[in-house]
Amino acid sequence: MKENINSGFKHFSNLSGDYGAKAMAPVKEHFPELAEFIMGNAYGDIFQRTTIGADWKEIAVISSLITMGQFEQLGVHYVMALRVGMTVDQIKGILLHLVPCVGAPRIISAFNVLLSTLDEIQ
Repeated sequence: MKENINSGFKHFSNLSGDYGAKAMAPVKEHFPELAEFIMGNAYGDIFQRTTIGADWKEIAVISSLITMGQFEQLGVHYVMALRVGMTVDQIKGILLHLVPCVGAPRIISAFNVLLSTLDEIQ
């Protein structure tokens, strides 16, 4: 399991850079068991599988987070989407296609997170 955790932290770092490190720092410091679980299982296993491409993984995660109303983690996944080659217009396309499913208010919130994220990384 330790190998998966180390591999997961490396994968997460490669995908999210400084933005992700900043977002994960409080979890690593105050709830290391959760950080290890996330890194070992999600990033050390599932997100390293090759059945779908990295862009599709981010489409799935971004869509799921928005559908659940979990906007706090969106910034990290927007950064990851950009780092795997997606464009801002493609991310906005995801948001637009979710409007009929989840409603405009959630998409407005998700778009505001996108704008904040872009401001922070530029």
